[in-house]
Formats: sequence, C-alpha cells, structure tokens
Amino acid sequence: MVNSVQATCPSRAVPRASGFGIDCCKLALMAGITAFFYASPLLAQPRAGYTAVEYARLDNPGATTVIRSMNSANEVAGGFQRDRRKASSALIFFANNGVEDVVGEQGAGNSVLYGINDQNEVAGAYNTPVAMRPFRAVRRAGVQELALPPGGTGGVAYAINEVGEAAGYASGTAGVQPVWWTRRGEVRLLQSVGTDTARALDLNDRGDVVGVSGDAVRTAVVWPQKGGIVSLGTLAGFTHSEAVSISENGTVAGVAIGAGEFVNRSRGVLWPSGGGAPQDLGALSGGVDTRARDVNNRGEVVGTSSSANGDRAFVWTASTGMQDLNTLVTIPGLVMTDALSINRKGDIVVMGYDGEVSAHAHGGSDEHVDHHAARRIFVLRVLQ
Repeated sequence: MVNSVQATCPSRAVPRASGFGIDCCKLALMAGITAFFYASPLLAQPRAGYTAVEYARLDNPGATTVIRSMNSANEVAGGFQRDRRKASSALIFFANNGVEDVVGEQGAGNSVLYGINDQNEVAGAYNTPVAMRPFRAVRRAGVQELALPPGGTGGVAYAINEVGEAAGYASGTAGVQPVWWTRRGEVRLLQSVGTDTARALDLNDRGDVVGVSGDAVRTAVVWPQKGGIVSLGTLAGFTHSEAVSISENGTVAGVAIGAGEFVNRSRGVLWPSGGGAPQDLGALSGGVDTRARDVNNRGEVVGTSSSANGDRAFVWTASTGMQDLNTLVTIPGLVMTDALSINRKGDIVVMGYDGEVSAHAHGGSDEHVDHHAARRIFVLRVLQ
C-alpha cells in the first residue's frame, strides 16, 4: 500500500469494532501475535535502472506542498497552493504536468489529498468553517465527507486501500483518536491507550493499520486486521518512532527519532513482516539522518537521507542497501532530495530542486542548488 508524508520535508487495526466503545490496554510488543497475521517478506532484487518523467513544476517557492502517494497507474496524490492569493488545492498529478482538482470549491479553504487507490478513489481533508474534515472522493463523481465519532469536530483521512476503507484520525472532546472508515463512510474507533494521542497513517487491503501512539513518547504501532494495538518499538538508543507505511505482506516502514542529546536525530526503520526487531536502514555516505517514507510488496523502501552532498532521495533494498537515486538516474539541472512514494511496480515519486547543475555530478555540496528555485516532481519508472 502506498502512502503518506509531507513533501515539505520536516516529511502509498482493536477488536473489530461495530461501535465506538473500545477498552483501553497497555501497549506491549507482541511479536507472537504480530507473526500470526504476517506472511514472510519478499526480497527485492536490484533494479536495472529508471527513466524520469516530469509531473509538475511547482514555481511558487515557499507555498504549501504535499505529495503523499501514487497508485499503480502512476497517478500522484497531493496538494499545492498554485496561487498565493488562494488556498491550496487537493490535486492529482499526471505525466507532463497534467493535473486534476478533485475537491474544487467544496469546503472553506485548503484541501489536500493523502491517499489514492486503483479504483479512482482518493482520501484527504479539507477546511470547513469549524475544522479540517476528512473526505473520500470518487473521481468525477463527487466528494463524500466522512463521519466522525461522538464528540468529534475534525479529522484527516491519510490513506485508502483497494476495498475503499480509509484510515486516519478524529479530533474533538475525546482528544485525538485513531479511526478507520468503512466502504460506506461509517467511522470506527481503533484501540488506543488511555487518553494518549494516536493517529492511523496507513492501511493495507487486508485491514492491517499502522500509525503512531503517545504524547510524551511517540511509539510506532500496528493494529493487525484492525484488532488490538501492538507496539512496534524503536531502534536502540532512540526515544520515539512512527510507522508511516505498511505493505500487503505486513512489512512496515517508518522512522526512529531522538537519539541521546540529539532530539531531532532521525533514522529510517523497517519492521519486518513476521515480527522481529526493527532494522536500521542506515544512511548515505557522509549522512546521519534518514526518513523512510514508503515500502512496497517487494520490500523496496524509499525516503530521504542526509549525505556529504546534502539531502538526497534514496531507494533501499535488502540486497543493495541504501542507494542515492541521483546516482541511478540523471535529470539534467535537478537534484532529487526526497523520494515520497513507491508503488507495486517499483516506480517512485521524487521531489527535487532546479539548480545550475546537479550537485552529485560535481561530487560537491549543495552550493550548486538554488533552494528558492522551483520544486519539481518526477516519477521514476522502472526500465523493463
């Protein structure tokens, strides 16, 4: 399942619930239960290479931009403030700068897409006079505002699977609660721990949901088949973790945050299907901080890593380790700084910046990159 993250780099479950009354429990690392739900992972083989197709040139530097997910047809979901005089719009991006405005004038301001599936369905949120409200839309057939639990005033739908279920959170008098929505748009609470804040961030087609739970300490969690909440833990020496993507076979990708006195230190993490300890994905040469954005069924992970040359988009597999995408495909005048989503075919959405020349071509630093220049979105298609 492809999912979801902010492209403005900071950034495609509870017993089955028929109502809203879910007993709270203590988080526990339940490897045995997790293994029951998860099949063995598939190991990706090295890719031969990619060809790059431009999707958008975002020539409004500083404007809010979200690129979150891509489906099997290489349609990209996100949002962008195309006109500084207007709010940002929920958009689907296509090859050669094609774009579709999904929400239009509905709502009272900003709107954004976070999830997209292969059934012409998308999920996201838009402003209303009261709060952000979650929605699902069938393209060219209208927008459905999703229900909220009792006391809920707002929320966000971060992901949608192939059977039309969505996952995200609701906020209101009961705090921030993890939820999922049925095909018909009915809301269901996921299990949470006491009054802790929790958000669901992705789900796969069999209904496994992942996200984050906690306030003082944030912990990556999974709700196997929307069941009881299970802690995934974090890397040794780190304080927090977040699970942002789950594949169909149960492999989870995310990030560990906060190492010692370095409260913002981050590291990309892979939690293997079948249970087991979280795996540190490492960093590019000269780098320390990384973030995993997405994982597909082949076990390929994409994200962003610091390096000797600045932030760079990466792809990781068990056989190759972490690779700088700028070394696998050259886009003249562009440095790819973030890989945001990878689909089932292995095609990747990347964001980069125009520059005089690509910094990696000089083996140098980001001095060649004008970060106030246009951001550009490309899809890297796997060469067959």
